[in-house]
Amino acid sequence: MANEQTTHFDITVIGAGIVGLSTAWQLLQRYPTYRILLVEKEAEVGTHQTGHNSGVIHAGVYYAPGSLKADFCQRGAQATKAFCLQHNIDFDECGKLLVATNDIEHTRMEVLFQRCQENNLEVHKLDQGQLKEREPNVKGVAALFVPSTGIVNYRRICEKLAELFISKGGELRLSTEVVALDESNERVGITLNNDVVSTSYLVSCGGLMADRLTKMLNIPTDFQIIPFRGEYYRLPSKHNKIVNHLIYPIPDPDLPFLRRASYAHD
Repeated sequence: MANEQTTHFDITVIGAGIVGLSTAWQLLQRYPTYRILLVEKEAEVGTHQTGHNSGVIHAGVYYAPGSLKADFCQRGAQATKAFCLQHNIDFDECGKLLVATNDIEHTRMEVLFQRCQENNLEVHKLDQGQLKEREPNVKGVAALFVPSTGIVNYRRICEKLAELFISKGGELRLSTEVVALDESNERVGITLNNDVVSTSYLVSCGGLMADRLTKMLNIPTDFQIIPFRGEYYRLPSKHNKIVNHLIYPIPDPDLPFLRRASYAHD
């Protein structure tokens, strides 16, 4: 347990992915006099899920109208683009095409079109000829075009968030793993691989390690994180213009979490 010589922080955030970094940055802006620590077990920020996703700035096509997810996605996309513009981080608002390849998918496409309208998203129907004009290498009977979808390097966003956090007095410790947690009524003791600290408030943004962190605190944990991953392939740069937009299939309602995306990326 923490003793009198242990370094104490007002708030400690675990995990320097985009969630942990943005949380720590927002907390420091709200409580500028607080001593805030952000710990990350890797040597760089954003090296796990944040740095291994498709890099898409999603518009919010699939979420139920009026839901928190739909609202959060749209506001998040706007905030992400605004942050990039403010800090000179490149992003490409290339737009998304959802391509129907048969009559069944064409029917499902109409449902998605209605959902986009209910979510107040700009969306355009493309017939086969218009699709061919936009994407000569894509075959389909029709498509939806959502212009607000984009691409960004989220690790660059993380690096800027870390820079801002440190510049305002936050403390970021990399290569620092949480080994044990010990909670009392007054504080949480944190045993790190290279130190022991204590904190008044602990915020866990540990991603795939969430279940391990709750168990360290002896919190009843009725879930287990079981990660799975997609596969991404990078073509030689000469093929960068083989498509001009993000290309998605019309999702199967029985398998909504399985989607394939194709797009040109530097």
